[in-house]
Amino acid sequence: GGHLFGRGVKLSDIQSVTNAFIERRLQSSTSNLSMMTEKETYMNIMEAIFTESSGNSISNQFSEFWNALNDLNNNPSVIPERNMVIEYASLLSQSFQSISSDLLNLSKEVNNSIEVSINSINGILDQIADVNKQIQLIQITGNPNDLINKRDLLVKDLSVYMDINTYEYEDGTITISTNKGFMLVNKQASYHLDFNGVEITWSDSLIPLTDNINAGKLGGWLDIRDEIIPKFKSDLDELARATIWEVNKLHSQGAGLVGFTSVTGTYNADDSSQAIGGIDSGLDYFDRIEDGSFKIWLYDPEGNVVGDATIAINAGTTSLDDLATVLNGLTIEGENAFTSTIINGSLNIAIDSSTHTGYTFAFSDDSSNILAALGINTFFKSSNARDMGVNDMIIADKNYIAAGTISDGEIYPGDNTNSLKLANLQYENVSVKKWIYSRGQGPASLDVTNITLENYFHQMVGSIGIESQSIQREKSYAEAIQKEIQATRDNISAVSLDEEMTNLIKFQHAYMAAAKLITTAQKMLDEILQAV
Repeated sequence: GGHLFGRGVKLSDIQSVTNAFIERRLQSSTSNLSMMTEKETYMNIMEAIFTESSGNSISNQFSEFWNALNDLNNNPSVIPERNMVIEYASLLSQSFQSISSDLLNLSKEVNNSIEVSINSINGILDQIADVNKQIQLIQITGNPNDLINKRDLLVKDLSVYMDINTYEYEDGTITISTNKGFMLVNKQASYHLDFNGVEITWSDSLIPLTDNINAGKLGGWLDIRDEIIPKFKSDLDELARATIWEVNKLHSQGAGLVGFTSVTGTYNADDSSQAIGGIDSGLDYFDRIEDGSFKIWLYDPEGNVVGDATIAINAGTTSLDDLATVLNGLTIEGENAFTSTIINGSLNIAIDSSTHTGYTFAFSDDSSNILAALGINTFFKSSNARDMGVNDMIIADKNYIAAGTISDGEIYPGDNTNSLKLANLQYENVSVKKWIYSRGQGPASLDVTNITLENYFHQMVGSIGIESQSIQREKSYAEAIQKEIQATRDNISAVSLDEEMTNLIKFQHAYMAAAKLITTAQKMLDEILQAV
């Protein structure tokens, strides 16, 4: 008989349906979302570092330091009050040191993330190049859709790390480049990234790519490392620098309960032959030195005033060597009692013990700021947050805290005129810089602001909060964009399980109906044949 047998369905072709424009937008949105996610993570850490809720915060330690100075005003000659000033000044310094250290460690952590990611990126690039090779071979005789799907996932993984551009050739292979055109994959060849701890470079060429990576995890990490952390670290250093200077400037004008037999500056010059008010001197506070003068007073072993001498300073011409020479030749009431030397770039002034045993000296009326700039008769040492601390000489002998001032050569134990000025510094506006950092351009100082020290810190903390909120908003926007683009892509390319199940049920019902029709027709045919 002429029976017909079903031959089933033959699969002739499988095609991957995509839209190149949508795919590029998806890559870009993936990179942007990854960048904002990493920036949000590290900004949360930054906020925790600068939190004011802790009792050890800089804001709280400032308050305790001012309170200790006010207590000293009430009892300027009492050792316990002097000890408290040193203790709270040390705690304030430690708060600066702690935040500076935390920022340094955070920067190192970001750098470690960059280093690890470079290895991951290079691995992905190698895999994409290898899949390209396989696609090119299979494209000739077969269908490489599975490999294309695998490569798409690898490209997505790569876009999580950095912003990229892709281009597909007719043979099914692709090229991948950075947004600035540096090739990462060209068909079967991959080009690695290198990292030297600072710069990301391209394929062993030493060509820097750091400033060309503007999205993905790498872009977020680089923004944190090269813009956000340096900005707030510089602002922190500016606050420490201003605090140290303003306190030292006042302290150097005063006198303690005892005079000096020898004092060495805490700041050193790189070149003692250069003008002290010039950058070539290398002094930390060279720019604060002005034309002026200061007085040095000589006291006999009983504390009686022998006399004083005024030393003129010209910021543009006087060198540290010149100053030492003047001090060595200085006579007071006909007596040459001083020796002065340069020790590792720092000025030392001492009583000549061979001729003036038991004599002491003190300072006053410094209109040039030279004493504060050299670190002579100062309270704090260093000029940055990392190394800020109380002058070792004061820690060793609390009597050197200059609570009073010299009046007609006399030093009175109950004098608090200088400690009053120091305590009032809490309410004084001082000049402090603010900084901004841009990748590829480096640091730039904004306008100098006149503000109290504590308010500067409050503004800094507020700026961190504003930056963090801005990043959170950008992340939320990036998430919305990513979700929208992904939905558009899925409408074009993705397989819907619900849709496929609906079609399966529809086809199953059609098959059952057709089978029932054939069965019914077969029965009718059998009945007709039997009737014949």
